Amino acid sequence: MLKAFPSYLLLTLVVIITLFSCVPQKGVTNAKKDLATINNQLQQHSTTLKDLEKQRKKKEQQNEIDDTANTRIKKFIDKTNKEIDTLINRNTIIIGETVVEKADWDRLRKTLSFSRKTSKNIGDRILLLSDLINRNMVVRIDQDVVFEPGKYNITPEVAAAIGRLFEPASKEIDLFVKKYPNFPLSLVITAKGYSDATSIAEGSSLYKELKDRLKLQTENPTSKELNKELSVARAEAVINLFKSYTLDRGSNGGSVSNILYLHEGKGETSPDPKVTDYKINDARRRVVLLFWSVFPE
Repeated sequence: MLKAFPSYLLLTLVVIITLFSCVPQKGVTNAKKDLATINNQLQQHSTTLKDLEKQRKKKEQQNEIDDTANTRIKKFIDKTNKEIDTLINRNTIIIGETVVEKADWDRLRKTLSFSRKTSKNIGDRILLLSDLINRNMVVRIDQDVVFEPGKYNITPEVAAAIGRLFEPASKEIDLFVKKYPNFPLSLVITAKGYSDATSIAEGSSLYKELKDRLKLQTENPTSKELNKELSVARAEAVINLFKSYTLDRGSNGGSVSNILYLHEGKGETSPDPKVTDYKINDARRRVVLLFWSVFPE
């Protein structure tokens, strides 16, 4: 016959079980308060993103941002907003739980740790993006200065003096990259070319060159097609020159892991939406806009 289990041992066992199964209610309360504070921070991040979205749209309307940067920034804002909403919803559910068991307490602590890190990471990325959007990311290069009339090749004299054309953009890029050494960054440089609406005489050397570039064998290109190809050729020349300039300077920065050089021609499109009195042969239309954008990988 088994002896009765000693009462003092039974009491000790109960105490041990209670200690290991109990959840520290003060810890739970404090953790939930911390989660609520993080949710408030996330709400502030969401408000900041809304303001940045307005600034992005304004830059887009005023042609102060290139298409690649515009698309990436919009995707970044949309993705971050979804991330914030998901995190807030999950935290709200946990904050509202009335009974917290041992397993729930472990989940609460893990959620708090994850939310802290994520909120800080989102805040850091928003600061970088805000800094980027509030900078001047475009350099205006007058084609009359860079190219001879009716030409799209850059003269050796201009090529030798490229520093004065590209130094403003290069300095801005260098300063920005050095400001965020802990971010692996991707750099996008885009040249966007424009032309006026002057007709290019059929049979001229420029007409033949542009037609060859368009790879048209029998059809005669329209004036708009020729001027667009002229703007493409000039944008291509500028981006190639800038590429050689940045490579020669070696100023890409240690945190830039990827650099993309792009060019596009906008033809007879108005380069500045704020200008309403452009003329057909207006020199203000003959420009190349050089855009730069930096993104966290």
